[in-house]
Amino acid sequence: MGISTLFLSFLILLILGMPVAFALGISSLLSVLVTGVVPVNYLTQTMFGAVDSYSLLAVPLFVLSGVIMEYGGLSRRLIDAAKAFVGHMTGGLPAVTLLGTAVFAMLSGSGPATVAAIGGIMIPAMIREGYGRGFSAGLVATGGGIGIVIPPSIPLIIYGITTNTSIGDLFLAGFVPGFAIVLLLYLMSRHMSKKHGYGGDVPKASWKERRAALWHAKWTLLMPVVVLGGIYGGVFTPTEASGVAVAYSLVLALIYSETKITQIPVMLKATFLISGMILVIIATASTYARVLTLERIPTLIADFLGALPVPFWAILAVILILLVFIGMFMETIAGIILLAPILVPVVTAMGMDPVHFGVVMIMASMIGFATPPVGDNLNVASAISGLSIEKVSLAALPFVAALIVMLFVIAYVPQISMFLPNWLGK
Repeated sequence: MGISTLFLSFLILLILGMPVAFALGISSLLSVLVTGVVPVNYLTQTMFGAVDSYSLLAVPLFVLSGVIMEYGGLSRRLIDAAKAFVGHMTGGLPAVTLLGTAVFAMLSGSGPATVAAIGGIMIPAMIREGYGRGFSAGLVATGGGIGIVIPPSIPLIIYGITTNTSIGDLFLAGFVPGFAIVLLLYLMSRHMSKKHGYGGDVPKASWKERRAALWHAKWTLLMPVVVLGGIYGGVFTPTEASGVAVAYSLVLALIYSETKITQIPVMLKATFLISGMILVIIATASTYARVLTLERIPTLIADFLGALPVPFWAILAVILILLVFIGMFMETIAGIILLAPILVPVVTAMGMDPVHFGVVMIMASMIGFATPPVGDNLNVASAISGLSIEKVSLAALPFVAALIVMLFVIAYVPQISMFLPNWLGK
């Protein structure tokens, strides 16, 4: 009775259009009221305990760092540096866009923030240079999701906290897959640019211009070295690194003098809204996951999958399809908190490293960013490009298909993810 109440009420609330965070909390409450398995105040304790974590301080701080960079002109310097080196190539502006999203991802750790910061500059630029409006929006919508694969990644932090997995190892494991995704999307965009005749003749920058662009962006480009180098050098923890990122980005914004004092309330408001949404999802998803645990659902699913008379590669294929499907309908954070405790015991019992599975799970969530109906990145790209979400979704489809192929490759070739953690003595 409790399980049917939990699932049915959640499904009905989603169909009615209620935000996922509230649907999770209300369905958890209804299930507890029906079954009486625990007192109602147990849910409030669970919600408080879920967000009462020192490691979670990294979430609002990395969000704030990304907001400061967006308002402080740091993203524009990244774009200028990338354009000086690859802007003249076939598919040059898409290459600039992808390089910009990759570097900005290492600074902000957020998919939608990356789309807003880089897309706000590059979507209009690509359209002016003759690239299709849908192509430009679709590329940014999919490429912006790199922000949750390349460290520091907020979803990787949540996965590490939820599964008690080393966040440092997860960060290391995200590097190679993240840049492999950048390369794949570039090759796709280059092929499509040739096929459709997108882009104009952009003159090749001289080495003098390249050196000037690098010098102009030197402190911005140094930020990933400071933040990530400090983590892997043992100078500070990932949580402390988020504070360093805020301080560094704020100092740069003040030095560049592109941030006005009057913008500080706007930046703080954006940070509070994004962080508050994430923390509410964490709190309510934790109650839902706790009720699932009390009903022994994770154990039953793990036992069922483990007892299937099929090889692990087949079970993993089913899990990957499930992750992509759920990513289409559920926010990344909620999906991690709900599914990671269920799936991690299954894959680890069959010999898969939880760090490797974490990267796979986050990449599946990245695909969800660019697929309807939720598709956070689609919403941002739609607003910037002026196209409907339906048109942006169709334009993003070839890139999404390529990402799904890459997801299976990364899942079945663990060396791609585990090379750096193993090499550095995990």
